[in-house]
Amino acid sequence: MENNLLENRYKVYELLGEGGVGTVYKALDLETGKDIAVKFLVQQQTESQTFQQMRSRYFEREISLLKKIRHSSIVSFLGSGYTKEGFPYLLMEYVEGHTLAKDISENSPMLVGRVFKILQPLCSALACIHQHGAIHRDLKPENIMITDKEGREEIKILDFGIAKLLEPSEGENVMPITQVGNIVGTVAYLSPEQWLEKELDQRTDIYALGLIVYEMLTGKHPFRSDSLELSMLMHLNEDPAPPSSLNSDLPIFLDEVILRSLSKEKQDRQASAIDFLTEFENVLADIYRRSLSYLSNPATETLSFEANNDDEA
Repeated sequence: MENNLLENRYKVYELLGEGGVGTVYKALDLETGKDIAVKFLVQQQTESQTFQQMRSRYFEREISLLKKIRHSSIVSFLGSGYTKEGFPYLLMEYVEGHTLAKDISENSPMLVGRVFKILQPLCSALACIHQHGAIHRDLKPENIMITDKEGREEIKILDFGIAKLLEPSEGENVMPITQVGNIVGTVAYLSPEQWLEKELDQRTDIYALGLIVYEMLTGKHPFRSDSLELSMLMHLNEDPAPPSSLNSDLPIFLDEVILRSLSKEKQDRQASAIDFLTEFENVLADIYRRSLSYLSNPATETLSFEANNDDEA
């Protein structure tokens, strides 16, 4: 790639991030004058051929998935190709903003209303991914961007580098990525079935979603540890504290929704992201209805601590 110029159109000029599968740069589209993101496959000559092939399949799968998914809260696919040196790359929209992880570290615990506003597009995007026969498998606050569009917050899900196709499309030959003894994902957000290398489905993402919501509402992660072994044991064996026990401003009725998403057995979790969102919304709606009922009830006017006339007599 001469002079950092890709396709004689994209001027690559700033490193944005590095991961296990790819390295992402910011580039200027010389035709439109707009910034985009370019992801290159990581090349490490010291690795075995098996790992190089596995990483290459990850990259191809990410391109395949982003090509067919269109959602306002999922980073947009702009193109793909190979450099003159033969290295594959992926062109995506550049998302300007900050990560949900930064927001959690600076502003948690978040207000329930704001969390719900973030959940609406997030759950919609997850549902879209699942409807396309895939799971993200690495959902975490670092992979969720919050942007400002005309004074309104929007979110974008990023990094589908280890996304898993649940069922290959008809006629598509897809090799499995997860191998025996090779757990893929971010330790703090791995579901019990990922730790145990069991079959995964959309409820694996629901588990990660529950952990993210738990963090947003309490400012704490229930299973975070510097020890890999301890993390695994907590995910597999420990029950998290009810969120309302860590944040007294939370409605206790939300505890059941969040803790259900963190069930050790995936069949005990919500079946879909939309189910999770609906349960969350139903709790808020019920609280609102109860509040209106209370305020509109004439009997509430007598609820005061005025002196009892009979006592004065």
